[in-house]
Amino acid sequence: MIVTDRDRKVIDFLNTFKVATTDTIQELFYPSLRVAQKRLKLMYDNKLIKRERDHFTAQYIYYIRKPKQLRHDLLLTNFYKEMNQLVKIEVFEKEIPIGDIRPDGLIAYRHKKKGFIACIEVQIANKPLDVEKYEKLYRSGRYKKYFPVFPLVYAITNKKIPDTELKIIRVNEDMSNLREILS
Repeated sequence: MIVTDRDRKVIDFLNTFKVATTDTIQELFYPSLRVAQKRLKLMYDNKLIKRERDHFTAQYIYYIRKPKQLRHDLLLTNFYKEMNQLVKIEVFEKEIPIGDIRPDGLIAYRHKKKGFIACIEVQIANKPLDVEKYEKLYRSGRYKKYFPVFPLVYAITNKKIPDTELKIIRVNEDMSNLREILS
């Protein structure tokens, strides 16, 4: 098998994001679903990537090493895919430390000629989102060491966000409200 530049990008993406569906990989890297399916199967057959079928969507889920938090990581990957359709992503980092906190993701993007920085939290556990860590970061001013302004906070969850002095942007797990949030 000859590994193309696109194939390498898919492998790098899976190393960074840990997991992605066929649809996500196709949308980000290949011109059509059929081409994506053929290339992904070749990479799978040649043991460059692993896969399993999602029982709910019947799609394949691809990874290099199966993540412990599969659903959590898939939500972050889907958020990236959806944001990529709606904004110009300048930077996306996973689990980068910012002072005492470590958000699931950090994104810098351009939208409507403005620049934005946002922390991303995926909250699927039954416990509420830990907004206190962001309140402490805001009140301490330590965020100024990293950013010129306090970043937005996107919470990917179907759960209620606890009351806070900060504006936390709740994104539904199915991403159905993301376009509305950005409009």
